[in-house]
Amino acid sequence: MSNRSDDPVEAKGLGSAYAAFQLSKALTTSETSPDPEVRARAEERTARWLGVLEHMVSGAASYGSRTPLAQVPAWVTLEVAAGGFATGRLLAGGELTGYERELAASLPGIRPGYERLDLNLWCLSDAGLEHLRQRLQCGDYRIDLPEEAALPTVAWLLGRHRVEEARSLIEAIAPFFDRLRFFPPPAQGASIASAEVNVFSAGDVARRLAALPAQPRLAEQRHAVEVRLPLYDETVALFLDTYSDGWPCRQYPSGWSASARGLCLRIDAARRAPALARDPTKNRVEELFALLAVCADEPMALTGRQVGRVRRIVDDFVQAHGPPGGDRLGDYRQRQRRDVAAPAHHLIAKAVSARLAAYPAAEGIADFTALCVPISSAEAEGVALESGIALPTAIRRRLERCRRGTVAELIESGIITSADTVARVLPALTAEIRSAGFADATLRRLYAATYRAFRRRRSLLLVNLESQVRLAELPWVAIIENDRAADAAAVASAREALVESAAVTLLAFPHAIFPNKLLQEYRALAQAAQLNLPFVDEVAADIFMGQLSAKFADAGRRAARSIAGTVYADYYAIDTDALAALPDPRKAGSKPSFWRRDASRGDALSMLAAARAGAPLGAWRAAVNGTILEQAQILTTHNLALLFDDLGLKAWLQPNLEAMAQRSFEWICRRQQMRIVDWRARLTMIKNTAYAWRQMIFYLSALDSSRRSNAVAAIEAHFSEQQASFRAKFEPAMLGLRLAMKGRRLNQRQPGPDGARVFIGWTTGEHWLLSKN
Repeated sequence: MSNRSDDPVEAKGLGSAYAAFQLSKALTTSETSPDPEVRARAEERTARWLGVLEHMVSGAASYGSRTPLAQVPAWVTLEVAAGGFATGRLLAGGELTGYERELAASLPGIRPGYERLDLNLWCLSDAGLEHLRQRLQCGDYRIDLPEEAALPTVAWLLGRHRVEEARSLIEAIAPFFDRLRFFPPPAQGASIASAEVNVFSAGDVARRLAALPAQPRLAEQRHAVEVRLPLYDETVALFLDTYSDGWPCRQYPSGWSASARGLCLRIDAARRAPALARDPTKNRVEELFALLAVCADEPMALTGRQVGRVRRIVDDFVQAHGPPGGDRLGDYRQRQRRDVAAPAHHLIAKAVSARLAAYPAAEGIADFTALCVPISSAEAEGVALESGIALPTAIRRRLERCRRGTVAELIESGIITSADTVARVLPALTAEIRSAGFADATLRRLYAATYRAFRRRRSLLLVNLESQVRLAELPWVAIIENDRAADAAAVASAREALVESAAVTLLAFPHAIFPNKLLQEYRALAQAAQLNLPFVDEVAADIFMGQLSAKFADAGRRAARSIAGTVYADYYAIDTDALAALPDPRKAGSKPSFWRRDASRGDALSMLAAARAGAPLGAWRAAVNGTILEQAQILTTHNLALLFDDLGLKAWLQPNLEAMAQRSFEWICRRQQMRIVDWRARLTMIKNTAYAWRQMIFYLSALDSSRRSNAVAAIEAHFSEQQASFRAKFEPAMLGLRLAMKGRRLNQRQPGPDGARVFIGWTTGEHWLLSKN
């Protein structure tokens, strides 16, 4: 990416220009979008970004810290806008929920204006604790936010006579009783997750199906076939009655004018129909209707040119379809009526939505047999359909978005479409594995529900090498962590889940680096599997301060063992001996200040990456930082070496590596040839295709020489099939690949022989792939 993306951090606050830009976008959308739902969502975003900017201007928030709001501890769940900015809203606080209002109305002594405080206190009464214990026992609760597990944990502890631990937990959360909700709502059909996952729940899909709008285009087509075209046929027939010696408007049979005027009235009524409101186009049908109106009122007023137009339109019609009333036109119109006679999808969707009411709203569905049957007579009555209608493919696809299955099954069925979606569903599986170490079934369910809720928290913008809040920092989780016992089966399950999820994700999306949210789950699985795997995140270029944590150096050293002597090391000119000898960052001294970046204090990996990029550490420019961070990704292989060698995926994926390299290259070709107008989107495309290219090079490096040659030959064959303009522009990258295949090393910053280049995504000038020359 180029330096056009740079926005220097302003002295008034971290990312204020970004926040102002997001506010501007939200305001524009809220005022201009024709869709009321889109406007409503934009108004919500506007409110969030106004909160962010207010905190920036007033200095009330310390952005870049893991505790950006004063007097609010790290364990509190914050509302976080895009980019990691806390808006100031506490998600477990704010307006009372429907359940809180209902519970408050059912209990004596709940004071108006103090409902949340009084409800939290009631949960600590004998009646409240018994209420929580009963719900814990039967599983009738839903943890939407981690805070909602706090008082159930107190109830569980007191039920085991662990009074001191319960007291310490109460002391930690009591200062927030008036602001935060520490108890859960009822389950409403939710159940504990299993090894199977789902992207959308039955309730999600039911709401979307019920809200599916009518299809305006289909309504217009049906109106045209059922109303306008019959009127058109009648108009043609009327003009045919006026023909003499091959010309229309030469004779008018008795009663012709009255018939024409009557037809014109019906045409005017059809024009006023709502279905035609979006079709103001002038075509032959409308032109003939207009000519009929003139002829019906005053035939002699028609000009010679207008008579000629009547003749052309009518003659062309008869030649194409035959005369009105004939078999050829009748058969054609019948086919058109059949084509538009299919029942409206939005009505079928409403019927299918009602079927989902029989399933738990918070769960996915494994068996769709009963859901995909034709519309019954009872359903048909409710939505004005005919019984026996089969579900259209489009409705079935929408319905099956709540399918429950393994990650691999959902990828294969097309429901999981990216690594980001894998990151959304994997916490359900990780929660089950991590909770397996608790002997008590009640505590196991509560922990799993808490884990899933915690993983839904959005990450904060952090600087100074600070880490995101960990689950064990929640006071109610920290107290029960000692109850977890080492379990061999759980350890084996965690390793199996990590291997399988990483493998199927790479197989399905070989071009994509692992998103940070997914790496978060991999770390949790690795910890549960008792594996020491230093997964490294993608670091944001605009907040990089010239230092990387110790796990990056560890990942680099491990990668050196994996890539030594490979095409990957040759292509990127990596000194694997120097990489293997990297020391850990110095632990002495304070953390760097965001406002005073000291390049001399950079860690060994950052300094090596900066030297390779030819860029200074501690720069204010995002593009400069991006070049350094990309080199760090290259040196660590951004987790691929870790997965292939330390976790053993190389043997697992070996039969598929040629196909993975080929698919990565095909994705690059498609993305590079997309028409992208926005320059920011073009820069992102270059970055992502460079990352995909790096993954492709790694896969090729993991093959033996014979299979690697076959894979490159297939890549070359696909390249030869692309458009000539793309081939000419991308040829330097292909030349670089060919040289690396011969063991040649290239200078990453300068063109090589015949203009060969190493494909890097970040630059501080214009990228050669975006150059107009």
